[in-house]
Amino acid sequence: MRGSRQALRHCGRRRARLILTTAISLWLTGSSKSHAQDLPRTQFNGATILAIVVNGLQHIREQVVLEQLDVRVGDKFEDELIQRNIQRLDRLGVFSRIDIDATPETGGVRLTVSVAETLRVLPAVSIGVSDADGVSAGPTVRLLSIRGRPHEISMTARFGGSTLVEFKETSPYLYSRRLWHSVRGTFEDRQNTLDDFGQQSVEVDGQIGARFSARSKIGAWFNLYTVSSDVPGKTLSSSDRDWFIGSGALYEYDTRDLPTNPTRGWWNSADFLWRAGSGSYVTMNLDARRYQPIVDRQTLVLSSLLTLQTGTLGEDVPIYGDYSLGGENTIRGWPFGSRRGKNQFINTVEYRYVLVPTRNLRVFGINLYGGLAAAIFGDLGAVWSEPDELADRFIGGGGIGLRVVVPFVNLVRLDLSWGQPNGDPLFQLGVNEKFVAQRNRVR
Repeated sequence: MRGSRQALRHCGRRRARLILTTAISLWLTGSSKSHAQDLPRTQFNGATILAIVVNGLQHIREQVVLEQLDVRVGDKFEDELIQRNIQRLDRLGVFSRIDIDATPETGGVRLTVSVAETLRVLPAVSIGVSDADGVSAGPTVRLLSIRGRPHEISMTARFGGSTLVEFKETSPYLYSRRLWHSVRGTFEDRQNTLDDFGQQSVEVDGQIGARFSARSKIGAWFNLYTVSSDVPGKTLSSSDRDWFIGSGALYEYDTRDLPTNPTRGWWNSADFLWRAGSGSYVTMNLDARRYQPIVDRQTLVLSSLLTLQTGTLGEDVPIYGDYSLGGENTIRGWPFGSRRGKNQFINTVEYRYVLVPTRNLRVFGINLYGGLAAAIFGDLGAVWSEPDELADRFIGGGGIGLRVVVPFVNLVRLDLSWGQPNGDPLFQLGVNEKFVAQRNRVR
């Protein structure tokens, strides 16, 4: 009996090793959100598209996929339309795998669109990493589609370095619709370590607009923001509670090949927000990002962010509304709070080499993905409040790191950086693209 049990345990261990080895092999050799063809597609150039077939749909309507494509039955096939339409489908945000194949038919070709949907209701763990508050984490639930159409609604709660409760609703990126909108409401309770007070804030943010083309959009911006302090003298109002109501406008230009983990294209934006209430000031952002492929697996990323604010700090602009340099999300190699001011100018250049391309893996019926890249980077920036301060406020840093593509988190950054004169190297952890995180950071 004992020998039989040992044999069963040995068999179980062999099966476990086999399953693990098979899973790793599938991940390392599987296809990404891309296309793998056995024959060159250029041989079909000029052929008439006789049919478009969609496979793999579970919740999303086939009509949504067909309308998102920019090719129709009867059009002439071109090799370039494969990658272009993979990009268009990826912007829906509901597929973990997208493949488009062309096969010969009598008198033309047939296009086969194969997709793997993510879960319609996606429970996950939300992780927030900020230089001001450290690490916080908690549950999040995302609804990715409603009645067969992409439409994201999410609820998030995070605890740890700060307490955050957030509701977000975003219209889908449908090329057949020009209008777009987003709504976000947040409550946050955190310890403001820079100004030494307990800070509670409520913010409601709404944006609505129209797309000029597949690459550009314009919109109006509405904002309600309140902040309370547990210590007197930290707010503009003597009641220790500030409130602001704001309005503004924005413009975005986006030619990236993919919205997540891009390797080619531009993302540029310009926006302004006027706030009035306990104080009165205007904030303007100019943000430019370029993803430039070099050779296979290698990309150069350049980013520049300029933020200007009107008014006087402490009179029109609250002290908690200034910007701080240092940390993982601004100038790496310097500790958080190394420089402060109401305006900022941050520049980054980053070289990336893909070690493991983004792959798909199906685990317990859930479509997951992951990838890994190495990075070399450099940052240069300044913050200032008065014009004559700018020249003396620049600091810089650089280093090496890893970029880990993680399901439902997007990107985790692990960096070892140098910056301070005679300073020790700093190990810093970040979540999401650095260029995104520096816009979304608290300070």
